[in-house]
Amino acid sequence: MVTYFITIPSINNIFSQLNLYLVSGQVALVNGALTQGDAFLKAAIGLLPEVPRTIQVDGKVRSTEPLLAEYINNFVSNLLVVPDNPDQGVLYLIRGLLNVLQNYTWEDNSDAKVRSYLSVTCLLSAMSQENYLYHVNKVDSNDRLYGSDPKFLNEVQQIANTLITEILEQLKHLQQQEALRRQSALALEFFTKMVVHGDVGPGKMGSLAVNLWNLAQKHGYGDTKVMVRTLEHLKKRGTQQDGKEYAELAAKLPLQSRT
Repeated sequence: MVTYFITIPSINNIFSQLNLYLVSGQVALVNGALTQGDAFLKAAIGLLPEVPRTIQVDGKVRSTEPLLAEYINNFVSNLLVVPDNPDQGVLYLIRGLLNVLQNYTWEDNSDAKVRSYLSVTCLLSAMSQENYLYHVNKVDSNDRLYGSDPKFLNEVQQIANTLITEILEQLKHLQQQEALRRQSALALEFFTKMVVHGDVGPGKMGSLAVNLWNLAQKHGYGDTKVMVRTLEHLKKRGTQQDGKEYAELAAKLPLQSRT
């Protein structure tokens, strides 16, 4: 393990470093080396603030934020199977990641921060399930570690609520004419992730889903084709045995025609 922590930092490409830390963490986890896996993942989180805003690709200067958002999406999907370290506290890796994302200097015209937050909300939704979608053999993830303990679920919910508030605040800031298209795209993306990962039945989340849908098409920038397909999907799910909440949601979603 010491060799890895000498070799990886010596690599010039920071995204190669990040990916190697993640892969090394995965290998450690598969082999039951939980402490070492934690160390690799923490090293990756600690390296994120050093990601430059631009890099050269084929002789051209490119923003790193699309690459960073893609990496974070991949990174958080791995966190589902990583059990908490009792010495570090509940969801300590997620909290550490969110602290980095909050303090990172994002570009003003980029939505990478919001999309990264959306990735984490999907992870938190998966973490609130009684049984996780996937596991690593012989590794007890948090679903087995906590056994749906109300205190753990409350911690998950608190972080999710904070992220949702942050995302909605960002959507409110995109009020200028030149930003309305971005607002529409993000609202629709948030909506689709809620439908896939969240509870869209009657209540606050169901109301939020309707509001996001309306915001996505409020200024005429909604992707009509995507919204039509999304609505058709909801109606189809609504016909299934456990699809009542989807049918009820679909009935509340208008489609604005463009003339």
